[in-house]
Amino acid sequence: MDKRQREFKSIKIGVMRSKPFGLLRGVMMLGETTFTDEIPTACTNGRDEKYNLDFWFDEVANTRKGLGFGQVHENFHKVAKHMIVYQTLYKEDPALANMACDYWINGRIIKADPDGLIVEMPRDKNGKKIGLHDTKYDGWTVKRIFNHLKQEQDTKDSPDGSEGEGGGEGGGGGFDSHDWEGAEELTKEERKELGDKIDEAVRQGIHVGQKAGSGSLADALGLKDLITPKVDWRIHLRTFMNATCQRKEQSSWRRPNRRFLHQDIIMPTLEGRSIRELLVARDVSGSMYWEDRMTKVTSEMLGIAKLLDIEKIHVLDWDGQVAKGGHTTYSSRELESAPELKTVHGGGGTDPSCVSRYIDEVQLKPDCIIVLTDGEIDNWGSWRHPILWAITNDRPMTAPVGKTINID
Repeated sequence: MDKRQREFKSIKIGVMRSKPFGLLRGVMMLGETTFTDEIPTACTNGRDEKYNLDFWFDEVANTRKGLGFGQVHENFHKVAKHMIVYQTLYKEDPALANMACDYWINGRIIKADPDGLIVEMPRDKNGKKIGLHDTKYDGWTVKRIFNHLKQEQDTKDSPDGSEGEGGGEGGGGGFDSHDWEGAEELTKEERKELGDKIDEAVRQGIHVGQKAGSGSLADALGLKDLITPKVDWRIHLRTFMNATCQRKEQSSWRRPNRRFLHQDIIMPTLEGRSIRELLVARDVSGSMYWEDRMTKVTSEMLGIAKLLDIEKIHVLDWDGQVAKGGHTTYSSRELESAPELKTVHGGGGTDPSCVSRYIDEVQLKPDCIIVLTDGEIDNWGSWRHPILWAITNDRPMTAPVGKTINID
């Protein structure tokens, strides 16, 4: 181990012992760390890390804090499983996928150590920051940042991330490369094992941090959100119906659940005979055509049909009003194969109160209502029937009336 490698290790130990980033200590010990000049700066495949020490010690002016920042940055790629989760974005546009992940990470690092006491963005010999950071992306998801960058790309010759409104800084793109191909080479079993190890390491880091009095910093890093299981919203649907309907829903073996038959697994179907009528309201306003939201809510509508066994399901398309021809009625089995779902009625404003008014006007009597929407709503309306909002949006949100679940 030469002098620079010993310094690298010393910096890493300092980061692991610090309060802002000590919660990452378990993750920072996962995988292998190698030093090579085959890469320009640093990279990870989501498990292993590589660093070019010539860059960090010869090109970076603030080597100690800058390299500490780089170490945290690479391990944040590992924590968030970027190289695995966002393979689709990489295949769509590698440059923008790299930038979106870097903006997401760097914002969190700076938020956790705003005064740069432990780490700070690397700087070149002229004092210019290396890397991507823009405060306007604080709190955004990687997918939302990617989409925004893609929109900007449509209006510019080519985005380089060097400037940005709302606090943009850094230049020349990100300071690291991303080993997407290496991550894709991991087998399914290796990915599963890696994900479990990362989640366990993060949990242990949070637990140790709480004992040391720095557990609250996990929120600054956003680690708790990363290890919180994403619960299938259909579980909430069952709970909602059991809580709001007079008689409880029951699972029945009379008709096997077809969602599991292709796996040679026999599971019961949730029968809804106590629910005489269900109303599903699909938002078809203009904003629903962004980010494939319409496809998502339509897929969830079909998921409801497969999950339940109800004789009458009212389907309404609405925007500023219930669309003409936008009210159809099916049984659960009919809804699964209804060709009309591909025909979208609407595209105007967003006012779900029109659904409530329509229910009164035509004297519908649903036992409960499910509204599928992106949540870009000004007036949530008032409702006389139990209502469940299933919202697809990059920003988690909660409706002021009824129960809300967020569709991934």
